[in-house]
Amino acid sequence: MKVRLLPASFFALVPFLPSCNRQTPVLEKTATPVRLSMVENYTPSEGERYSASILPNRQVNLAFRVSGFVESMHQVRGADGRMRSVDIGDIVRAGTVLAQVRMKDYELQVSQADGQVKQARQTEQTTRAQLQQAEAAATKAEQDFARADALFKKNSLTKSDYDSATANRDSTRAQVEAAHSQVQAATGTLDAAQSALGTATLGLHDTSLTAPFKGAVVQRSIELGMLVGPSLTAFVLADVSSVKATFGVPDISVASLRKGSKLSVYAEAFPSRQFQGFVSAIAAAADSSTRAFQVEVTIPNERAMLRPGMIASLDVGQQPELQAVTVAPLDAIVRSGDDSAQFAVVVVDNGIARRRPVSLGSTYGDRIAITGVQAGQKVVSSGATFVSDGDAVKVIP
Repeated sequence: MKVRLLPASFFALVPFLPSCNRQTPVLEKTATPVRLSMVENYTPSEGERYSASILPNRQVNLAFRVSGFVESMHQVRGADGRMRSVDIGDIVRAGTVLAQVRMKDYELQVSQADGQVKQARQTEQTTRAQLQQAEAAATKAEQDFARADALFKKNSLTKSDYDSATANRDSTRAQVEAAHSQVQAATGTLDAAQSALGTATLGLHDTSLTAPFKGAVVQRSIELGMLVGPSLTAFVLADVSSVKATFGVPDISVASLRKGSKLSVYAEAFPSRQFQGFVSAIAAAADSSTRAFQVEVTIPNERAMLRPGMIASLDVGQQPELQAVTVAPLDAIVRSGDDSAQFAVVVVDNGIARRRPVSLGSTYGDRIAITGVQAGQKVVSSGATFVSDGDAVKVIP
């Protein structure tokens, strides 16, 4: 695994060693025991690897749309063989009724609303019949008035009879207008009753909380007999048929990624297993604080082995460096005298420790690339920080 080493971080890991030029009393010193390791050539075989956290493909918070007391919950068979309420970690199918609040309260509301609709419909029908009667009477009164008016103009009808026909016409017109108002009022009452019935019916249907897709229960916040409502999240359901891993990469790495590109994913929980994912999203712009581009990788998870919250690492699929580099154990790297910006390795020459300055490169697991020492040469890998240049050492197996 190739990891970029920050020099400042590395400085803090290497203890400070006193200068070999410090004036010290001439004392008889015993040889310091040390172990040696071989400097080798190494050819990297992997691209850059990044860490990420496993996230569900989708996750929803489920809450009741109505208030009520929890009357029942979906039952599953527990590890002891007995039935129990659905809980965290259980897999449920799409359409499963996870929980239900007491229905009889809403059944009563539906029954009352239905009765109001029937009554309002009967009233509306009665007012329409009254309107028809009023319209028929008004039509007859109009005809009577027309005849009376014609006769009165010919002086064939008395003034009192003419006035009576006029009054009857005006009266029937007023009755029609009143009947129209009654019909409108009855229609409005019927509409309100039907709306109330629809709301009550929906409320009755909403007493059940149903899983919208197949997924794993991540959280359950309700118990039997508990009073719940729209403000309370009853369940959190996650779709783990596929999972996602999101990580940030620098612009140099993001240039080699495309949507649909396949990537290898490794989970710490399964060190010997490799999962295959594909790039499902790439950020159009870098994060303003980290300057990294967010990349989303979708990983098929039919057996639900990968779970949300697991730590994973990903190979971005870059072309590995094919040129061999010279590597030494990380334990062999020491500071070069008083200069904290320089590093060295310790070699043994006829029982005497000699420091050789080196330049550091990338790390590969517990080894680091160096220049300044040739492959095949042995360096002190155990005890290097305890010897100074010119100290007598004893090589132990």
